[in-house]
This record gives sequence, structure tokens and C-alpha cells, in this order.
Amino acid sequence: MKVLILGIDALEHSLVEKWDLKHLKQKEYGKIIVPIYEGGGEPVTLVVWPCFITGKEPEEMGFDSPILYRQPLKVFLDKIFFPVSSFIKNDSDTVKDESIDYKTSRKEKIISRFNFLSMKAGFGRYPTEKDIKAPTFFDNDNIKTVRFHIPVYDESHTLEDHCNPRNNVIAALGDKSLRKEFDIRLLQEFKDRSKELLDVINDDWDLCMQYFYVLDGIQHVFFKNKLKIMSFYMRFNEFVGKLKEIVSDDTMILVISDHGQKNGLHTNYGFYSCNKKLDLDTPNISDFKDVIEKIIYKDKKSKK
Repeated sequence: MKVLILGIDALEHSLVEKWDLKHLKQKEYGKIIVPIYEGGGEPVTLVVWPCFITGKEPEEMGFDSPILYRQPLKVFLDKIFFPVSSFIKNDSDTVKDESIDYKTSRKEKIISRFNFLSMKAGFGRYPTEKDIKAPTFFDNDNIKTVRFHIPVYDESHTLEDHCNPRNNVIAALGDKSLRKEFDIRLLQEFKDRSKELLDVINDDWDLCMQYFYVLDGIQHVFFKNKLKIMSFYMRFNEFVGKLKEIVSDDTMILVISDHGQKNGLHTNYGFYSCNKKLDLDTPNISDFKDVIEKIIYKDKKSKK
């Protein structure tokens, strides 16, 4: 059996339910447990996706933070800063600057600012593929894989990468004049990555994964605009429906997210759905690697 994975950043379980998005719900679906970044109190992309592709928890995967700090700063953070920050009230709070009309948590603001300054000063960096210490299903020589834009494994992240939509979220939040261009760029990402996947859909592979960032950015910047958010969810719902019509019956389609999002803030759970019964009950995101490899191996063995 072939396995097709759509990694959709910030796909929110409650919105899939609320809008009854049948193609996204599929035969089996539900919430998944994801690792929570201790320093921010929420799931973060650069940690969760490596856990998914390695099937390991952060400690075994290689890192548990979206930023890797130099010693002795890391010791200070682990022993003092993050433990103290856990006492900071985490209620949503409107930013004082009236030009910014989004909500964030007090803790998130403090951590984000500290991280930014640490990075600018050269005391920290984003993780890269070399920091992933456990093998991924892409490294399995017995599985033919095709992949696009997997966070950390494929995509590098730097403060200077101004073409990356992630780096434009704060700018678009603070300056309304930038939001139209931000919206256009994310819609183009959806179109480009959809085509990228469709171009290889009938190729010879056992496992194919495409990653989409778009929903995370849209929900951060336009969290008050429910119709805009709904329109992007509808696009993904229609795209999954189209894939179901194209792929063969023996192709497993797995839709999975690293976290959800409500009111512009990450929720502490992910989402999954599958067109085949997996009989999972609130799985951990690190459980899927073993499930995927067993399905592929079983099919290969039956064909011998």
C-alpha cells in the first residue's frame, strides 16, 4: 500500500468539525498528542514535525526547542528562565500598540522577544537537518520516498530569510498595509504546493509527503476574519477530495497537523485523519512512523 501524507500546519480539529469538512475528516480522524515546548507552553513546528518523521520524542529525536542555544545560555534557560516563566500568567492580552490588533499571551510575548534578541546576538540558531539524531522514514532504504518542504529536514530557517512567510507574520500583524500581499503569497503557496504534489501523484513511490504552511500564517494574521479562514479550510477540503479521486484504492491518505489554532494562538493538540481504519485512539504524533512503515512493509511482503 502506498502512503500519501499531507502535513498541514495548524489544521484545527474543532474547525474541521464545526464546518463539517467531510474530505478532511475521512474514515478515521481525531486529535493527536504533540510535544509541548516548555519554554513557550505550546507546540512548535520546528520540534513537532521532526518528531513525526522520526517517530521519537524530542529528547530522542535530537532537540526539544525551536532554537538551539549556546552554552552556558542553555543552562541558564533550562535551570532559571523557563522555570520562572512558567509562573507568568498565560491569559490572552491585547498588545498595547494600537497599530497591532491581535491577541497573544503574556508568556508568548516575553519568550518571543527573548528568543529574537538571543538570535540577533548570535547566541542561538534554528535547528537544521543535521540536528535530527534519529533516522526518519525518508532515510529508510527499503522505502521509495518523495517529499517536499519538510520543516527542519528540508527547509532552513533564518532571521534573514525575508521570502519565508513565517518571517512576515509579525510584520503583517503590525502593519495592515502588508496583509493583502501576505494573503496573496500564502494563497500562491497553496497553489504551488498542490501542483507540486499532483505532478508526482502517479510516480513510483511508496511514501510521499507534502507540507503546507499556509493555514498557520492565515490564522495568525487574520484570526478575526472567520470567512477568510474558512475559505482556506475549504480549499484544503476540496484538494483532499480531488486526491481521493486520483489515487488508487490501495493508497492510504494521511492528513496530519502539528497543532491547531484558535484566536491566533496554537492549541496544544494536533489533528489527523485517514481514509483507512487505523484503530488509533488519541495517538501521539510520534506513533505514526511505526504505523506507516508497517503498512508499507506488509504490502511489499504480500507482493513477493
